[in-house]
Amino acid sequence: MGNTRCIICGLEKKGLKVRDDSVINAIRWFKRNITKNEKGYELVVCRDCYKKYRAARASFNKKRFAYTGIGVIATFFWILIGGIKAYSIFAGLLLIAFMYLLSLLSYIPALELDNKTELGKNEANSKRKKPKEH
Repeated sequence: MGNTRCIICGLEKKGLKVRDDSVINAIRWFKRNITKNEKGYELVVCRDCYKKYRAARASFNKKRFAYTGIGVIATFFWILIGGIKAYSIFAGLLLIAFMYLLSLLSYIPALELDNKTELGKNEANSKRKKPKEH
């Protein structure tokens, strides 16, 4: 990967690394193979945009849960009304998949938190010398 780029403001900045997942890999594949326009940036969230990122990520998670839940409920009623038939179940599964894909319109990827760094901070805090009690 080349330079780092913030996913919120779009500027070249250093920050917390974004985790590569199936959506990002699909976008990278599309840009590499179809549009032939892959930039090769390492995606991050800069310190200035972190608050905005957290709000957007929370909103995405709520939408993903709500849209998928609506799809499951609608499928349940569809099967309840139409009976347990193959086409009802298939149509319901298509509806759930469509609702999940609809939630991806507001997609915000997760961050790749470095567990070693966090563990190192916790160990450093626990190794601090405590004042002697007399």
